[in-house]
Amino acid sequence: MTRGPLVVLHDHLDGGVRPQTVLDLARSAGVATPADSVADLARWFTVTPDMSLVEAFSRFDLVGRVMQSPSALRRVAREACEDLAADGVIYAELRFAPLLHTLGGLTAAEVIAAVEQGLDDAEGLGLVARLIVCAMRGESPSTSMAAVQAALAAQGRVVGVDLAGAEVGNPASVHAAAFSAAHEAGIGVTIHAGEMDGAHQVADALQSCAPDRIGHGWRLIDDCVVSGRRIVDLGPTARAVRDGGIPLEVCLTSNACLGLAIEDHPVRMLHDAGFQISLNPDDRAITTTTASHEIELAAKVHGFSDYEIAATTERAAAAAFLAESERTALVETVRRHWDVYPSRLVHLAERGRWEAARSGQSYLPAEFGADGFIHLSALHQVLTPANRFYKGRTDLVALVVDAHLIANALVWEPGTGTLEWFPHLYGALGTDAVLHSVDFLPDANGSFLLPAELVRAVAG
Repeated sequence: MTRGPLVVLHDHLDGGVRPQTVLDLARSAGVATPADSVADLARWFTVTPDMSLVEAFSRFDLVGRVMQSPSALRRVAREACEDLAADGVIYAELRFAPLLHTLGGLTAAEVIAAVEQGLDDAEGLGLVARLIVCAMRGESPSTSMAAVQAALAAQGRVVGVDLAGAEVGNPASVHAAAFSAAHEAGIGVTIHAGEMDGAHQVADALQSCAPDRIGHGWRLIDDCVVSGRRIVDLGPTARAVRDGGIPLEVCLTSNACLGLAIEDHPVRMLHDAGFQISLNPDDRAITTTTASHEIELAAKVHGFSDYEIAATTERAAAAAFLAESERTALVETVRRHWDVYPSRLVHLAERGRWEAARSGQSYLPAEFGADGFIHLSALHQVLTPANRFYKGRTDLVALVVDAHLIANALVWEPGTGTLEWFPHLYGALGTDAVLHSVDFLPDANGSFLLPAELVRAVAG
């Protein structure tokens, strides 16, 4: 696989602590551990599908007991940055719940300050690290408000807030006031939803907390109609997420540890249906994974191409909780260093105009006069302009274009209203560069999904 820099949006600080560090901190704090060697503790740490949620969460309980001092928090944060940077990550958002680290007498502000010191210690590694403060679903609304207020007071490296913890019986709507305060303050909001419970939890989070991103979200597949390993229709919640462009922070290994086999994960189907996907490690130590391992799984098990991995990384960068100038710079860095491009592109054309052009040597849509170029898309991008500009149109065909035959006139540039870069053709499209034309029809709601014939044509 061609490898470029990685972007991580979903990584729990307490889920990535090195087993050696847990042993060291436990001995210093007088905390008993279930094993005395690094190897044995690492084995105990690893969550497996046969575990109950209570047993799985006990791993976090142990880590939490040893992360109750400024020195422990500082060390863990520094080592997280070291491990991520060594794995090729250039930007990471580390999330943690400060109120869970106040058992030794620290205030939430002191907890956040200690973690920020750890990030300071790791400067110079080539990694930009930011923080997300978690509230917990099982706590009271006043406690979640306290977590959000701590995040807002910290500012600095804290760029977002999250709602984590067990979903069943703990709807996000209970915590709506806290996340309303976060929105009012202009800080990023992500919500764990559709991980351990159904798509109704995503619907509840959307309606009550208006998240900018959704953690996990794979249970949205329950709100989709699937045929032949493809999504052929969307329910109201899935449609709201897809059409709203709300990014999903997908965590393959973590979901597998809780019982969803990696080969059964709907990431491929969600990606192909136009959902905004990023790939993340979630809990590096407790699920025994890394950011690079997650992209390798997507490639090996779900057939993601180098370009698709590059595109998910670009989309992760575009979804980062950063100021616009920083986010733009991050996207450009990702693009520049991945440097991979698809061999087949797609143009959405009016059927009549394309049929008229087929008898000649070139095709030029009416929009060329205004734009100065012909809009093209990589396969994963097709649904973005289709649902933004052509919703309900029944007169479209999707033209599959050989990128090599138009390379001299092809330029990748930012799309309208997005940080993602689209291919633009500066000149007429030669009809001999079009390999296939596929009918491109909307569903009953007027929105589009990728026709299976188009996917096959692009794949070659």
